[in-house]
Amino acid sequence: MAGKALDDLIVVEFAQMVSGPMCGKMFADMGAEVIKIEPPGAGDEMRAHPPFPGDIPHPEKSGAFLYLNTSKKSLTLDPATPTGAEVFRALIARADVLIENHPPGHLDSIGLGFDAMHALNPRLILTSITPFGQIGPYRDWKGTDLIEFAMSLTGYNTPTMVDDAERENPLRAPGHQAEMMGATAAAAASMFAIFHREATGVGQWIDVPCWQAIASTSKIEMAAYTYVRLPFSRMRGNVAVGLEPLPCKDGYIYTLWSADSHYVALKKLLHNPHALESEIFDKLAGRQANDDVLRLAIRQELLKYDTEYLVSEGQRLGLTIGPVFTVAQAAQHPHLRARNAFVEIDHPIAGRFEYPRSLVQMTATPPTPSRAPMLGEHNTEILGRLGYSLEEQQAMRAAGVI
Repeated sequence: MAGKALDDLIVVEFAQMVSGPMCGKMFADMGAEVIKIEPPGAGDEMRAHPPFPGDIPHPEKSGAFLYLNTSKKSLTLDPATPTGAEVFRALIARADVLIENHPPGHLDSIGLGFDAMHALNPRLILTSITPFGQIGPYRDWKGTDLIEFAMSLTGYNTPTMVDDAERENPLRAPGHQAEMMGATAAAAASMFAIFHREATGVGQWIDVPCWQAIASTSKIEMAAYTYVRLPFSRMRGNVAVGLEPLPCKDGYIYTLWSADSHYVALKKLLHNPHALESEIFDKLAGRQANDDVLRLAIRQELLKYDTEYLVSEGQRLGLTIGPVFTVAQAAQHPHLRARNAFVEIDHPIAGRFEYPRSLVQMTATPPTPSRAPMLGEHNTEILGRLGYSLEEQQAMRAAGVI
């Protein structure tokens, strides 16, 4: 059986909640040995976050934690103690990558910053994920996913419906968009650094600000602003035609009619209603100049049809069109099921649940996630590998080091 893509890498994850653990998960599911360092006693803060089966909180049953930490090993350790720092250094001496998401300066404050780690292991890649980065005026700002998302332009620039009474207010995306983008950027940059290290033998420090990671998704809008000072907003009047969700009989759809061929297909889809047949709509310039009249007519026609007809027939006609799904609709969709987008994983305490699988298909080295670790589950294995006897481990436990 072929090995996994990254099964020759050792990654130490000294991180909590979302950004660092998501980055570590990407390595772990691809076969890297990811040693997750958790605070003794409570563990990763995410263990206390819902959802929980039956709505009963339990540190081994948090759905968020279980998803973000598949395929990892858990080591409880307090690196701020002298003995904990010693164990941490022993881990780093053998590691390829260290992922951390503490406030800037935290590692230096406990004597475990980049310079110290690089002197110990020149091949080490340190990946630091923070809200605003290691340098800059906002370096020490407290950040959350909501703040980073709000500052990124993404929420303000998300198109909305014409009749939305609060359409001038910015939107909040679900989940942890900024932290997920930061995690993805961090994983990609870490792999770039691994390739560089293979050529040079030297590791490096990677600075990943989540704010900048999600702001980068708005580069086209920022480029347009710097080029022609065009102020984008989520007001649909300032964007190209057809960029907001449009209601139909049983839900919402997105479609475009900026291209002439798309407009022809849209008319066919709606059975060529008289309101859309004016010559002034035949070309893009006319559709833009008369957008308010055209958009209202299109919205009225869409309300006559259901989502299934509009999407399936619209796609057949060559129209760019798609539905707005709920979580349940997306999770149960036959296309995702056909792509094996979900995998069932057993956990000895939480039970058996479905988890989203990696978004990519790989023929030779497919990612195959295994369950998340229980708190401190791999203490004996990892510390024994580092040369600590059971008696020494018991002493660490009694002292609160592990």
